Amino acid sequence: MKRKELPEEWEWKKLGELLEIKSGYGFPERYQGKTDGDVPFFKVSDLARAVDSGSCHLENSNNYVTNDECKKLGYKALKKGTIVFAKIGMAIRLNRRAILKQDSLIDNNMMGVLNKSTLLDDLFLYYFLRSLKFEDYSRGTTAPSLRKSDIDQIQIPLPPINSQQQIVAILNKAEATQRLQAEADALMQQLVQSVYISIFGDPVSNPQGWDIVSLESVCKKITDGEHVTPKRTQSGIYLLSARNIKDHEIDLSDVDYIDQDEYNRISKRIIPQKGDVLISCSGSVGRVSQVTDDMKFQMVRSVALIRPDNQKLDSTYLEYTFDTNYLKAQIAQSVNQSSQANLFQNKIRKLRIPVPPMHLQKIFVDVAVRKGRISEKQRLNSTKTQTLYNSLLSKAFTGELVP
Repeated sequence: MKRKELPEEWEWKKLGELLEIKSGYGFPERYQGKTDGDVPFFKVSDLARAVDSGSCHLENSNNYVTNDECKKLGYKALKKGTIVFAKIGMAIRLNRRAILKQDSLIDNNMMGVLNKSTLLDDLFLYYFLRSLKFEDYSRGTTAPSLRKSDIDQIQIPLPPINSQQQIVAILNKAEATQRLQAEADALMQQLVQSVYISIFGDPVSNPQGWDIVSLESVCKKITDGEHVTPKRTQSGIYLLSARNIKDHEIDLSDVDYIDQDEYNRISKRIIPQKGDVLISCSGSVGRVSQVTDDMKFQMVRSVALIRPDNQKLDSTYLEYTFDTNYLKAQIAQSVNQSSQANLFQNKIRKLRIPVPPMHLQKIFVDVAVRKGRISEKQRLNSTKTQTLYNSLLSKAFTGELVP
């Protein structure tokens, strides 16, 4: 944060003077999926899932390590209340922060900070970290990274503790409004899934006996984005990555660009078109959105493209089938768990999907289109809420929110 003149009684402090800063550990792969251990072990992909679902807490791990194993490896759990975030790779720029709900281990792609000062309110620290763009403090460009020394030197504007608590109260209300908006969006998705089940039945039990086939057998194209790092520009043609693929929405609020020459080079592999279904296949895996207009864009490898054969499979039906537990379970089994989750195109091709008659698919599409109109209004409200929140966050650490 750029150093500015502060109100009376405020002061600048280096985070290194106030915090305990620790990095994570290498994940013992033999503990993948183990839920009978003692200490939860979170990966950077868990951070993505938690924050993208609207939570500020990291809890309910899929992986647990025993206390004996921790002692053997020399691993020490980070304390409850530690704020964690990505420290390696492009995940840094996504600015995800979460608070550990209990003593936990984190992987070596993350870092955690714990308040150790009586001068600093825990949630004031959390919101301050939310206001930062860690990519501005990271080293490297193609593979950015954060070190303890980078965090140490960041300066925080510190008001008296009672002012911090007033600021936190205001930001808590703003964040609660955001959560309510997210809950409304989730309820709309649940409604559509209820309609889906009422028309087609649960794909797990398949009560109607629809043919269940591999995805590749009912699609014209299944591929992913560019594998060679594209040359990005400040403006031009959209270059989408996994962070731009939300649930039934293409989010362009934080998007990269390429020029026409780079677009032409990448387009030799694939030219996305209206009706294609995009899926995030790295980090937060399994979010889907349909290309609903003739927007011009290309993709990096973290986005996969599915082009259904519209004689057999409607794009909207396919999009919402990805919301079913049937597809989610298949994706969970197919994801390659390394430093972060990845779903490769060969696995996408083998996903199994029920194929009901086209006339029933079209009945469902009519419902989804009406839902889309309502969702657009909700998105406008969400944008206003986010703008207000960002405004409050920017004022919180300058004395404009509370003197």
